[in-house]
Amino acid sequence: MPVYYTSILLFFIILLFILFAVHVHLRHVHLKVQETSDWEKLERLNSLLDPYGFQYEPAADYFYSTMHCWQRKYGYHSLYDNSAAALGMIFDCEPVYFDYGERHWLIEFWKGQYGMSAGAEVGIYAIDDDEAQSEEPQKNHYKSIDDSELMPVRISLFHEKTLVAVRDRQHWWLTAFFLGRFYPPHTLTAKISISFPDYEMCNAYIEGLKRAGYAPSDISRCLLTVTVPFTTPKTVQPVTQRSWSARLRLRLNRFSCYLYHRITRHYTKTIDKLEFLALLSPVLLKLALRFTNTGKRYKRYRTAKETSHVHRKPAQ
Repeated sequence: MPVYYTSILLFFIILLFILFAVHVHLRHVHLKVQETSDWEKLERLNSLLDPYGFQYEPAADYFYSTMHCWQRKYGYHSLYDNSAAALGMIFDCEPVYFDYGERHWLIEFWKGQYGMSAGAEVGIYAIDDDEAQSEEPQKNHYKSIDDSELMPVRISLFHEKTLVAVRDRQHWWLTAFFLGRFYPPHTLTAKISISFPDYEMCNAYIEGLKRAGYAPSDISRCLLTVTVPFTTPKTVQPVTQRSWSARLRLRLNRFSCYLYHRITRHYTKTIDKLEFLALLSPVLLKLALRFTNTGKRYKRYRTAKETSHVHRKPAQ
């Protein structure tokens, strides 16, 4: 038999062996997923997510940030939003600045596509007057509020005209993210309701909304609770969120969602899909849950801050 015939035959034998091994492994993985209880899957998933500051709610099928997650110590700076697009987070953001109680406050809304996930956020931050680094509010670094300052926040999230999530908690950073759903920012509407401790703060927030571009007709008030629909942002968006690279990342996010559902097509529940990915390949699981790894945003901010200090001219 000619040598090349032998080589071809050997190649097909190896290929068949690999395919058989893959088939056996997939069969074992499927059996393992079926044999594991939902409680065990949820316990394992939330244990994995806890160091990242997130948990999964199976009844509503969304992921959410925990109260005392590590992100709380970093607060907020506008550079976080500027760097998000490079990490595949393509969203609309709406910062609302106002002063109350000798403090500078920021309440910000977000909605859009976070890698392979889609969702919305509301963050509440503040700094004392002597902590302000600039008279321009967007240049200040804000701190996350303390437990004593937490306020009831409610997010009603709509995709097109369909209500997909309602999340209602006393919080400083209320979030809801759906894995594997492709909801570009312009397709989402987040109805944001916040209840304030007194009329002075409530009025200051409303004035902040008006300065941001909201008309009185956009703002609904019932006693100390203010509600606004976050659809098209009123404020100027980060340049990085409107660039050609952001549009490309959005297309990549869409393809990633397709691959996620294609690979896990035998399952309907998120905990089953993620259990399957965990057993199949930890790398695939890490990619699916990449939206929880927000540390790179803070690292980019620190790098940018250190660079600005290096290039800043010393005082004469």
